Amino acid sequence: MPALATAFLSAHLPDFFDRFGLDFTIDGPQLEYFVYEKKTGLDISCSLTFSFDETAGQIQVMTFYPGLHLLPVTHYLSAVCFFMIIQHFANFHHIQRECRILLSTRQGVFDTFYAQLKDFDFHILLHGVDDQIDIGSRFLHPVLDTSMIIERALPAESIH
Repeated sequence: MPALATAFLSAHLPDFFDRFGLDFTIDGPQLEYFVYEKKTGLDISCSLTFSFDETAGQIQVMTFYPGLHLLPVTHYLSAVCFFMIIQHFANFHHIQRECRILLSTRQGVFDTFYAQLKDFDFHILLHGVDDQIDIGSRFLHPVLDTSMIIERALPAESIH
């Protein structure tokens, strides 16, 4: 992990976990994550869904809308959230080798968010229709303890 990333995480991880928590549910081959505000216990995330293609060695970011930008004083916390989810996802799936992270997004989101993440090397793989692009990054291996991210119990009505 680059030295700048370590300093960045050291500075912002405590801020994130002082205000917010992360948990997840298992939905078949994918994990869905939830960001919640610790003070209220309410979810603030819109959709955070990740899948792993073990054969291809690829983490697919299906959706990443943490909703943090809608709250005051959350600059950089979406980056911390993304990093922690990737770390947890890799730990959960016991990813021990280099793999790829793939996702689709808009050019503007890439420019202002993914291209700025110092822990990753996101680059454009494919230009799609209109403003859509497919991007990818290398992920070497998990480096952080993510035991604070726990599985969320499913509501009784959704269990069949």
